Amino acid sequence: MEPCLSVVIPVYNERATIDEVLAKVLAQPATREVLVVDDASTDGTREHLAGWRDPRVRVLFQPFNLGKGAALRRGFEAATSPFVIVQDADLEYDPTDFGLLLGPLLDGRADVVFGSRFISGGAHRVLYYWHSVGNRLLTTASNIATNLNLTDMETCYKAFRREVIQSVDLREDRFGFEPEVTAKIAAAGWRVYEVGVSYHGRTYAEGKKIGWRDGVRALYCVARYSPPGRALQHRVNLIAEAGLPSGPRSQPGAVPASSPGVGPAAVPAAVDPALNEVQWLADLIEPWLGSRVVVLGEAASALSGALGARFGDRLDLRAAAGLDDLIDRGRPDTFVLVSLLEHDRDATATLRRLRSRLAPGGRIVLLVRSGGLLGRGQGFDRPGLRRSLAAAELRPEVLRPVPLLRPAAGGRYDRTIVPVLRTLDERLALPVGQSLFCVASPASVPVPVDEKEDVVVLP
Repeated sequence: MEPCLSVVIPVYNERATIDEVLAKVLAQPATREVLVVDDASTDGTREHLAGWRDPRVRVLFQPFNLGKGAALRRGFEAATSPFVIVQDADLEYDPTDFGLLLGPLLDGRADVVFGSRFISGGAHRVLYYWHSVGNRLLTTASNIATNLNLTDMETCYKAFRREVIQSVDLREDRFGFEPEVTAKIAAAGWRVYEVGVSYHGRTYAEGKKIGWRDGVRALYCVARYSPPGRALQHRVNLIAEAGLPSGPRSQPGAVPASSPGVGPAAVPAAVDPALNEVQWLADLIEPWLGSRVVVLGEAASALSGALGARFGDRLDLRAAAGLDDLIDRGRPDTFVLVSLLEHDRDATATLRRLRSRLAPGGRIVLLVRSGGLLGRGQGFDRPGLRRSLAAAELRPEVLRPVPLLRPAAGGRYDRTIVPVLRTLDERLALPVGQSLFCVASPASVPVPVDEKEDVVVLP
């Protein structure tokens, strides 16, 4: 067999097994290149991989821990061989099965091949019963949503024609990759085959990482990315858009000319700092404020008024029309951006510029419109915001949804609905919302993105 395969290996803290995995992968006749994506390992894997010298091995380093899905995206983008396969770094899957997976692809019968752990006649290590039940439940849910008849949707072994996987717009950063890629492959009408593969599962003591939260997320991804789920989300977005309170709005993606650096300047002065939404936002932001604060974006003047009333002269507080207004005015230790970043043509460039203006030890606090479930479809989903932060070398200390629209409406909505939403959010930590609240700081060392999150969210 001629070498024809790009093997993408996402790696996080696999120092004990990575050498053996690479040796087995490189020993396969089909292997043409190996793309190892280190997801900011902390056990010495990162440093060890830097020493690999095999010309077929390319090592890509993530700036900090972004998740398996994000690592796979980067590997897929860098692949150059006719076919691409996913290989875990933990020895649960055997690279000698590459030939089985490539068969339908080489014959021209398939565009995608899944390696099923449940139809193989080979030896399997006997482990967790409830994991197998969960796998079958998720596969059944996926099959109902996609009209495929897979036996193992959650399998690691998925092989693709390179042009197929590089055409799929993938968004999930963690283990949600499996149901997402399955739904999008099915929706695009690609030919899917399944072959049996061997499986040697490991225990949590041996380093297994997937947990029950990932199973919940997988069910959410099945619903979100399937055709019925996308249709439902479109309807929810239309309802949310129609139900927005009255007030001035920017067109999605537009950057008003009056704001030279970024986004809209500020909403009219008629926005009252005493509004419940303004006070709610001020309460969210207050614990993260330094001593020199710049507020940018919608309701900047109202939010500045609310914060100024609380802190008085103890806080050096300014509302700016755009980043260009900050030149030669010192370096703040806190930037607050309200409903602003989603209007920017290049959010990453703006975040980088803010980071460069930030005083040492400072933070950037963001309220951005959500593009996920219950959002309006024009903003960020959680993985997208994390990618923009990572590209700007920022790490999220908090990243969670909030049922805030934007503090600019007033009227009956602010008097009656906002207090109810706030109470629900504070007591139940609502997993969805119209906006995302984020606190980010410069990433001086690799850290897991979820290290200090308030809640487990389903954006």
